[in-house]
Amino acid sequence: MKSIAGKIFFTALSVLYPVLVFCGLEFWGLSPRRLSILLLALAFYQFLGFTRNKSDSSDAVSRANKIKSVALMGFMLICGGIAFFADSMLFLKFYPVLVNLSLLAFFGFTLWKKPSFAFRMANLGDKTLKNSPSRNFVERYCDKVTLAWCVFFVCNACVACATVFVGSDRLWSLYNGLISYILIGVFFAVEFLIRKLMQSKLQSYIPVCELEPNSRPEGSIVSFDGESAKTWGDFVSDVSKVRVFLESRENAPWIVHCEDSYFFMVALLALLQSGRKALVTANRQEAFINEIRKPEYGFITDEPFAGATLIQDLLKTECNEIRFGKFDKGKAEMVMYTSGTTGEPKAVFKLFLQFENELFELVKVFGDEWISRKVYSTVNHHHIYGLLFTVLLPTATGLPYRRHRIDYPSELASLVNEKAVIASSPAYLKRLAADADKPFDFKCSPIIYSSGGPLPEEVARKACELTGFWTMEIYGSTETGGIAYRQSKNGPIWKPFEVCKMSLGENDCLNIKSSYILEPEGFTTGDLVEIYDDGRFLLKGRADSIVKIEEKRISLPEVEMRLKQTGLVQDVRVVPMVGKRQYLAAAIVLNAEAREKFANTPKLEINNFFKSHLLKFIENTVSPKKWRYLEELPQNTEGKIKMRDIQALFEILESPNFRILKMHRETGTFTVKLVFPATSDFYDGHFPTFKLLPAVVQVDMVVNLAHALLEVPKELQKIQRTKFASPIFPDVPVNLTVSYNEEKCKVTFAYTNDEGKSLSSGTLTMQSSLSLPKGT
Repeated sequence: MKSIAGKIFFTALSVLYPVLVFCGLEFWGLSPRRLSILLLALAFYQFLGFTRNKSDSSDAVSRANKIKSVALMGFMLICGGIAFFADSMLFLKFYPVLVNLSLLAFFGFTLWKKPSFAFRMANLGDKTLKNSPSRNFVERYCDKVTLAWCVFFVCNACVACATVFVGSDRLWSLYNGLISYILIGVFFAVEFLIRKLMQSKLQSYIPVCELEPNSRPEGSIVSFDGESAKTWGDFVSDVSKVRVFLESRENAPWIVHCEDSYFFMVALLALLQSGRKALVTANRQEAFINEIRKPEYGFITDEPFAGATLIQDLLKTECNEIRFGKFDKGKAEMVMYTSGTTGEPKAVFKLFLQFENELFELVKVFGDEWISRKVYSTVNHHHIYGLLFTVLLPTATGLPYRRHRIDYPSELASLVNEKAVIASSPAYLKRLAADADKPFDFKCSPIIYSSGGPLPEEVARKACELTGFWTMEIYGSTETGGIAYRQSKNGPIWKPFEVCKMSLGENDCLNIKSSYILEPEGFTTGDLVEIYDDGRFLLKGRADSIVKIEEKRISLPEVEMRLKQTGLVQDVRVVPMVGKRQYLAAAIVLNAEAREKFANTPKLEINNFFKSHLLKFIENTVSPKKWRYLEELPQNTEGKIKMRDIQALFEILESPNFRILKMHRETGTFTVKLVFPATSDFYDGHFPTFKLLPAVVQVDMVVNLAHALLEVPKELQKIQRTKFASPIFPDVPVNLTVSYNEEKCKVTFAYTNDEGKSLSSGTLTMQSSLSLPKGT
């Protein structure tokens, strides 16, 4: 109690010091020597406070505070001593200057050794601020407030110093004992008003697992579509209806697929709040749903499906009971389906805790930019990127989101008057860059995100010219969540999120540990990387058989497995190809049953048969676009099937004039088995009653295949030697062996039948690329 009374007494003395000094001189008849005792008493009080301070001296700010106290105490003793012995008023007036300078030094030091003093005070007032996703925003504001105080102390010290030398004692007392305190009060009031304004700009973030009926104003917009909108009151009511329905059934997992984002979020939150496991899938094909659905599983959707529960029917029911509230994020279970390396659809288990941790990180990094915006999407919300950015983040931050996706680039024209956040993909942005002929007249540039695959820099640049924003790319996966982000205008390097710790795993692939990966050892991706000292990294390609087609991840073994399920495929390899767009191509070896089934069937009909089967399990976007039917898949001498050899087959333009049935390629040589059908144009005009393959066609075939498979120059310099021993007849398979001597630029070839009999052979000299004339 005595200690508190002493602090109050000496604080009052310090505040009233200018007034007491003035009154002592003007009204009480005290000499400067006697008044100096007041200054020495304040110095003694500073000394007592310094000796009693037991704060941790290892903390930089605590050390700075102690240095400030020692410096202030020393100057007060010097000024008080001089005033006492010289009986001078001048040095008594320096106290306000010393106080301002000491405060300037202390506040300035905390700007150098963060956090700033204002942010420390803010943390004392709000204990949750340190772990808030708005911390960065608040800390930046507090730094500005601290800097403003430093400027004030400089100005106040200068004026206080001027009153020491200029003007009367009355002016000195008036300014330092009244006006300066009024200015401090005005400063506090202005800062308070600015703070309230800034607080309105803070992201209204509430973890999804902590949402309650009163978390948002009842009339605030949750989701919209055209003129209609769903409010928070509607959302709470709709979640309650679905939850009441779920809790009236046995506790079992539920598959959820809703094309409408609002319906999806209603269904998902109802499942999580009722303690049901949610199985989220973008694949709604009947065969796939039946494959993952066990007898006890439910299925909730917004489109007709046999045995499924339509969410629209549930929302039509009358329910006056509100069942909406918090749930345990550490127990709420979800499963998301993605492509696995085994060929089976991979079920990725998630706790909602992982999503909450990632949401926190996303809001911390991007949340300040989202304030007062609406959320639009061009991606599917059943995948993790779409789930986070298009429904979970808006729900957690209170931002309205559009119920249906943007499908066409031209639709962006309808958003020019909106402050928009757009979750997009490289596929959509490529179409935007190709289709749009002039920039959109956005009043406020949209914030655009992209994920699902690398966005070419030229596409990002074009999209920026059209929209005014350079797309922010997000790198991650279903297993890892968001790993890193970048804007390619700053280079190809990725910056990891703060909670993601990078290292090299097996086979130099990227290993990630983060707060949203459950495994303590982290997760090793199939991506080859180069990691820099500052934690940033460069992607160097994938090391596994998962590929991305139109930014949709697909497992090549899964497609191959589905094709084999027809019972008509002996062997198959599916490979990624790159043309105007990425696509898949399938090389198939038909079994005996298939050869009998498809005898005399046009190739297009065979293609359509396999396409129809695949569409039961995978989307059309990722189904193969080119097909080859072989007698045997390309193999090397070790019997290994090489992806590049199969890709090389598809790089040869398909023609009705010939078919490749088999291929074997080694360095500098290859053998292909060919057949020239009777309908081939190659026979036109040559022996109409007795069709033979012309010699010129045989040589041309050698040149074209050598160029495609061995990268031989295509220009023929001369035919050095040829021998045509036997004719090549229609529909009779032949084997062509070609070898290339790069040093001599010579190609040798031989056509043989299945018995090894020579049909024709020769040596060709190709035009060396070094000897080509300029301009060719």
